Amino acid sequence: MDYLYDEGDRDIIFFGFIIGVVSFDREDVPYEKSEADRFNHALRLANFLISDGDFNPGKSIRQENGNFRKTLYEGGFEEFRQDLEILFDGGGIDNIDLVAGPWLVKNNIGKSASSVPDRISQLFG
Repeated sequence: MDYLYDEGDRDIIFFGFIIGVVSFDREDVPYEKSEADRFNHALRLANFLISDGDFNPGKSIRQENGNFRKTLYEGGFEEFRQDLEILFDGGGIDNIDLVAGPWLVKNNIGKSASSVPDRISQLFG
């Protein structure tokens, strides 16, 4: 969890990164999870980070000139979740819009991770 908080101090955290966190251990050995489990576990982890108040969900939107505009989800986690489910249903775990569009931004740079409940620890394994 500390790794996510450190990464959040440097930049936004794309949803694809969160999928990777719940898909592979520290030695880059894959956990034996289906695509659906990897997606659902990443959603649960994102929900924890958002509900704890440490992160806000957002997305990058391609503009007509080819640049990207970053915007927060006004509907919070629920809108974020709905968007992610549509993207997952439309292209699976490797959908580029799923892994590189939605992201989390850390609210308080420098803040450390709080204690991690067992229901979240269980996602890593």
